[in-house]
Amino acid sequence: MNIRDLFQSKAQHLFWKRLDPAQVVDVASGEAIEKDEAYFVVRMKEMYLVAARRLWRRFYPMLHGYVEYGGAETHAVAGPGQLRELSETNLDRVVNLNYRLTGPTAYHGGDVSLLVGLYSVPGQEAVKALVDTVSTVASLGGIALGPSVEIVNVVKAGVENIVGLNEARLELGIRDTFYQNNPLQSGYYVGINAPITQVIFDQLWLKEGRLVKGVDPIVGQPYEDHDYMVLEIERRTSRDDWPGLPGLVEFQDKFGAIMRDGGLSVAQKRERLGALWPQFTQALNDSTYLTRPDREQIAASVAGDLNRRLQALESGNPFESRSWKDETTTSRSPAEFDFLDVPDYVDHRDPDSVREARAVLAGSPFEG
Repeated sequence: MNIRDLFQSKAQHLFWKRLDPAQVVDVASGEAIEKDEAYFVVRMKEMYLVAARRLWRRFYPMLHGYVEYGGAETHAVAGPGQLRELSETNLDRVVNLNYRLTGPTAYHGGDVSLLVGLYSVPGQEAVKALVDTVSTVASLGGIALGPSVEIVNVVKAGVENIVGLNEARLELGIRDTFYQNNPLQSGYYVGINAPITQVIFDQLWLKEGRLVKGVDPIVGQPYEDHDYMVLEIERRTSRDDWPGLPGLVEFQDKFGAIMRDGGLSVAQKRERLGALWPQFTQALNDSTYLTRPDREQIAASVAGDLNRRLQALESGNPFESRSWKDETTTSRSPAEFDFLDVPDYVDHRDPDSVREARAVLAGSPFEG
């Protein structure tokens, strides 16, 4: 034994790599997330600790993640902390899968920075502050449209407590930034608490959402050689939660008030909708929560739905659902406007449909 080894050791390059699309079974991977065309979601796909028990103490995995984009930072804590109120026994036996860290976020170009830490946490009094962080975040509804003040404060307090604890140990930390030379694209990224030289990359597969090891995915067995985490970057082309987005939600009441006003004729309703429309399209164009295709789709769909409601009122048969909405939905008066009832009237595969949507976003659909 070299005596110098007692006083010094080499740093190690730990494993962090994106799986090739061919290594991901039955799931799309490798799609580009284009500027102003798509959304991204960052998800903890799976995490695992080899040492669930050290001597008489049991440990369970917990992942703490930060995603920074566009001047905003979102935080999330993934782990079995919500179950602590029932029992702290055997929290290491909880299977942690598919936990959303952030998103959907409209990608408008620029850097996306990711910082995640995989911790081993003992289930005991000394680290209840960390476990409580998960429970409290869950009670606040998790990550919604952005980092609420409550969530930021809760996570910040949890991090401050972690720093002072020897019991909670960081097993693997990853900081990565996606930019021009490391483009943002859908896929699965594997971090393993082992030197690169000890991991046979060609024998790693993602099968049914779990990391397996073998010469091929059919004979592959669950990976258990080292601590690891699998992160997913998901690409989405649209978001269906737009009715509740800041800047848009107030137009629900404004459009609804015009449609419900029994003292207005259909012509007057049309005129008032036309006067309100530029404000709505301006809000759409200003929204950083939306991509260009979704702005067009929302504008065209809301306009199409409102116009069909107006036509139903003019026809004298206001409860004929086919006049203004899909026949499979429950028939209601067209005066009862709700963003949640608006179907998608745009076919993005049809150039004419897209051109009409862009025209609606740029002009007034209530003339005449």
